[in-house]
Amino acid sequence: MGTIWKLTVVSFKMYFRQRETLIWSFLLPLFLIVLFSFVKFNGMGTVDIGVIVEPQGTAGRPAWLEQLKAVGTLKITEGDRATELAELQKGERDLVLDVGTSPTDSASVTAYLNDGKPQQAQVGMLVVQRVLDEGAFKRTPVPGRIVLVPKSVKSRNLTYLDFLIPGVIAMSIMQLGVFGVAFGFVSLKKRGIFRRLSVTPIRPRDFITAQVAMRVFVTMLQIGLMVGVGILFLHLHFIGSILLMIVLGLLGTTVFLGFGFAIAGISDTEDQVAPIANIISLPMMLLSGVFFSRNNLPGLVRVITDYIPLTPLADGMRGVAIDGASVMQVGPQIIGLLIWGIISCTVAVKLFRWE
Repeated sequence: MGTIWKLTVVSFKMYFRQRETLIWSFLLPLFLIVLFSFVKFNGMGTVDIGVIVEPQGTAGRPAWLEQLKAVGTLKITEGDRATELAELQKGERDLVLDVGTSPTDSASVTAYLNDGKPQQAQVGMLVVQRVLDEGAFKRTPVPGRIVLVPKSVKSRNLTYLDFLIPGVIAMSIMQLGVFGVAFGFVSLKKRGIFRRLSVTPIRPRDFITAQVAMRVFVTMLQIGLMVGVGILFLHLHFIGSILLMIVLGLLGTTVFLGFGFAIAGISDTEDQVAPIANIISLPMMLLSGVFFSRNNLPGLVRVITDYIPLTPLADGMRGVAIDGASVMQVGPQIIGLLIWGIISCTVAVKLFRWE
């Protein structure tokens, strides 16, 4: 253990003396977070409206609901009461309409408003009221006006930064494993450091253990730093367990360290590392929901992205950070990371070479 501890300390010194590693591990993720904090994605493009229709089905559905769906500025989602009100409280809906159990006979419709988005809610109210009035005029010469009854509901009103920060943390963990290990170990191999170590009493597994321990500690620093900056300066709505985020981070580190060692094993120079590392990391960065929601992807592509290694890490981090998910709730993500960890470490053992 004394040898491993000394090697770990040496690994820390080697790592932090390289300025580029500090840039890639800490400054670049923070720069991305701060940069996107100036971009306003919460504009007035569409109004998200939930519609409570119980019981589900076509029977008892109001005629004006189909007219409402035809309005391009509205995004209509139907569901049961519990689901829609929960989405409203999370800030995913601007308002929710409760048409009741017999909507066709009701003279009023309750509208639950998101009090954190008053502009969107009021615009939605005006558009819905206009559709209801037009329907009433068509039915009778004297319109029997259906009135919206507004009720304000507290919501968390998550911002784009709340979505972004956990994704950037996951991305930085991936880069630490893939690029940090691949470039660092290929450089050591190219300079003959491994050859010299082979004639010393140092065992290869002690050296690897020290390198992994150092990167695990760096992962914890990354998570703590970015969550702290998000909470203190960028109003991150963090309600989860930082300990659970660290556990997910350690699992993700294991997965991507395996990829890094595998790339280092099949590469002889840094020029060979770059294209291989980018081929692996770039698609994951774009398709795993780091910067934008995977809900916007086509159906088949989204299904495929469920099975790439960065997806469970990003989804798990986001679930813990902004939804307060428990261990059981992120269980599928943990299982996914464990499976990918076994795969990547097995491949690393097969491919890694000291020379």
